[in-house]
Amino acid sequence: MIDTPNTWPHERSVLIVEDVVAVRDGLAALLSRHYRVSVASSAEEAEALMDEGLCPRVVLSDYDLPGAGGVEFLQRVKARSPRTVNIMLTGVAELDVAVRSLHEGAVFRFLTKPASYDQLCAALDAAFEASGREMDRDLEAGELRFSCESLRSFNLVLEDRVLSQTDYLRRLHGFAVELNKASTLHGIALLAVETLHATLGGRGVHVQIWDRERVGIEESRGPEMSAEMRCQTLETQDGPVGQLVVDCFDPRGTRLSAMDEDFLISVASSTAVAVRNEMRRVERDEAQYATIVALARLSEQRDNETGQHLDRVSMYCQLIAEAARTEPRYAREIDDTFVADIVASAPLHDIGKVGIPDSILMKPGRLTASEWEIMKTHAQIGAQTLESVIQSGRSQGFLEMGRDIAACHHEKWDGSGYPQGLVGEAIPLSARILAIADVYDALTTARPYKAAWLHREALAYIQEHAGTQFDPGLVAHFSAQEKAADEVRGRLSDGCDPAGVERPDRVLRRA
Repeated sequence: MIDTPNTWPHERSVLIVEDVVAVRDGLAALLSRHYRVSVASSAEEAEALMDEGLCPRVVLSDYDLPGAGGVEFLQRVKARSPRTVNIMLTGVAELDVAVRSLHEGAVFRFLTKPASYDQLCAALDAAFEASGREMDRDLEAGELRFSCESLRSFNLVLEDRVLSQTDYLRRLHGFAVELNKASTLHGIALLAVETLHATLGGRGVHVQIWDRERVGIEESRGPEMSAEMRCQTLETQDGPVGQLVVDCFDPRGTRLSAMDEDFLISVASSTAVAVRNEMRRVERDEAQYATIVALARLSEQRDNETGQHLDRVSMYCQLIAEAARTEPRYAREIDDTFVADIVASAPLHDIGKVGIPDSILMKPGRLTASEWEIMKTHAQIGAQTLESVIQSGRSQGFLEMGRDIAACHHEKWDGSGYPQGLVGEAIPLSARILAIADVYDALTTARPYKAAWLHREALAYIQEHAGTQFDPGLVAHFSAQEKAADEVRGRLSDGCDPAGVERPDRVLRRA
């Protein structure tokens, strides 16, 4: 049995192996005063003792043992216990015996009989010192191996943590990039729950976002939650704007780790900032929109337009856009955003009238040629006004559409309109839609210079001018919605003969 650090030889222990009884007993008697001595009469007996657990620091063996000789015996001792130090005793003082003992038997010292007590003690002390150095080296080697193994294990754990943290950082970066693209509170909520669900092992996730009226926007992902949940408030400088709730256990029963919780906190913090910024953006946009629409309403009042004109035109535009999006050639451009933008931008179509003198704008009769040229500039004035707002760096989609509408809503399909004389699809789609809505409303409402037309007469006029003044495809879609348009006209009428009159012989030209 090869000894291990747990079976190191006893301090100052000596095994004497000698077949001559008198010599064996004499050596034992001498050495027992200073050393812990065990004796054996043969190599076999000595190995049996070692098999039973004896582990001497030094083996003092006779060269000429019965059976296996002393050299062979000490070779086996060295093989089984490398830290044991061997000393050879012999009565043959020959050089070849000494050399063989030293090399083949891995002998530390070679002593000839009779050896004095002082010689024996000096040899044993030197052997114990050599054994101690060997044991120290083994101890250091063992400690080094333990340190290396510990460091290797620590490195594996550290590497795993670094990989996990790197993955979390990568996911956080991706989350931040996508969050920057989100343009609605619902989009922010959806992104937050999807990111947490995918990153935190597929566990259940729920988010609530509270808008100004405390109406909750809610999104959930994953399985039904367990009884133990982790709730993280979406906290901002202005107060809480919602909360994220995550199941403490994933579907495999694994609890949220410290890194999982750190990831949740980071997502919650970023989400809270995005929610508050979106709320502020909406507030700014609404304030900006309210200001611009107020200006548009002011221009309509200066023109003696009816109070519901802008609302009706917006609704007519919505009807046309919703109908047209079912046709492939329009569907490429008309989506939910387009519909929302045209509803918001339609009231801006005549905002340029604020730059037209009252003497022309409020004239009850027919305009002169020079007055008409001045009136037509309201399209350019409106477009330039909205462009200046866009260039201020706070542009919204509806403002860009509003600029196009203001500039082009008097263009005609055949190119006879103003101010640029655009033809067909060169006219922005939003302006082609607005042109139909605006003319229909102008015809079906009373103005200082004309009476209101009947719905059927106004519709007939628009259909007659399909392909010349109006986009014929859009006229077809407006015609398909004519009952809905008539319902809007009646519901939002200004109370002055909502039924209208038969078409007069002559249509008065006014902007």
